[in-house]
Amino acid sequence: MTRSTFLTLAAIPALLLAVSGCSASAPAPEPTSSVAAPEAATEPLTSVPAGDADWECGHASALMGIQFRTEWELVNGVIDQAAFDARAAALVDSWTYFPTGQSDVTTALRAAITEAAQGIGPENPDFSVATQQLVSACDAAGSISIMSALPEMGG
Repeated sequence: MTRSTFLTLAAIPALLLAVSGCSASAPAPEPTSSVAAPEAATEPLTSVPAGDADWECGHASALMGIQFRTEWELVNGVIDQAAFDARAAALVDSWTYFPTGQSDVTTALRAAITEAAQGIGPENPDFSVATQQLVSACDAAGSISIMSALPEMGG
């Protein structure tokens, strides 16, 4: 490479910087927004719609579905005992802090919540009974309970 080629290549970044209008002495202006900040919500986002069995049954269905799929995954070797135990602990926590409203299913839901604190697996058959009663209460209220399967489970 000749000296003139080297100097030409070295001058290109300086030329690009000059053409772009950038300089080290003048900081860019701070961006400002003409959009007003949203007003604070009047109700917390975690509030339960009063008297909404569909809301309560839907959330219970999600937790029961996770349990169903997790138990299947353990039995079929998809996850190990440590992964199962971690998910079971998270499910117990989710049931324990489940927000409730005042609907036709709330009493059955609260019974399931109480039983979940003692465990959600076969070691606590009372939880299984409580969730069956919750599913029955949801059905009676006209709200279906859905526990979806994984594709490998035939779902």
